Amino acid sequence: MMSDVLSAIRQRRTIRKFTDQEVSREQIDLLLELAMCAPNRLNHQPWHFVVVQDKERQKEFADFLRIHSYLEDASAVIVACAMPKASTTWAMDVSAAIENAMIGATSLGLGTAWVGSPDTVTWSMFEEFVRDSLSIPIDVRVVGLVAVGYPAEERKPHGTADRFDVNKVHYGKWEKRDL
Repeated sequence: MMSDVLSAIRQRRTIRKFTDQEVSREQIDLLLELAMCAPNRLNHQPWHFVVVQDKERQKEFADFLRIHSYLEDASAVIVACAMPKASTTWAMDVSAAIENAMIGATSLGLGTAWVGSPDTVTWSMFEEFVRDSLSIPIDVRVVGLVAVGYPAEERKPHGTADRFDVNKVHYGKWEKRDL
C-alpha cells in the first residue's frame, strides 16, 4: 500500500485537457471524503465544497479568470471554500484538503487542475462573482477551484531528478550548500 501512496503522489500532475467522459457522483463524493480527511487545526474542519457540473457556469468561471479550456471542459469543478471564523488556519486547512482530493483523483485515474490566487485583485473580484453565482455566504472565502475529469493528456510522473532539490533542505540550521 505504501508504494501506492508514493506512486499517486509522484503521478499527480496538473491536467489541462479532459475527455468527455463524466466523473460519477460517487467518485466526486469519494474525493470530497478524502479531502475531509486532511489535517486541520483543532479538528475545526473549516471547509465547504460546492460541486459545479454545469458547462455554462464553468464557462463563466473560465471567462472570468481567462482560463480556457480546462475549466469548461472538466467533468466537474469543485469550489473549495473556507469558514475563516472556524479556524485561524483556514487557508492551510483547505489547501491540505484540496491536495488530498487531488491525490485521490490520481489514484482513481482522474486528472485535476487547481486554480486559485487568494488575496489578489482578480481573485477577490472572482470570489464576489462566485459568491453571487453560487449563493455562497459573504463570510465564506473561496480558496480555490479544482477542475476534475478524465485526462485527455498523459504526463509522466515526477521523479527525484525533477523535484527533489537538496539545496532546499536544511538540517539543524539554514545554510548554503554547494554541491
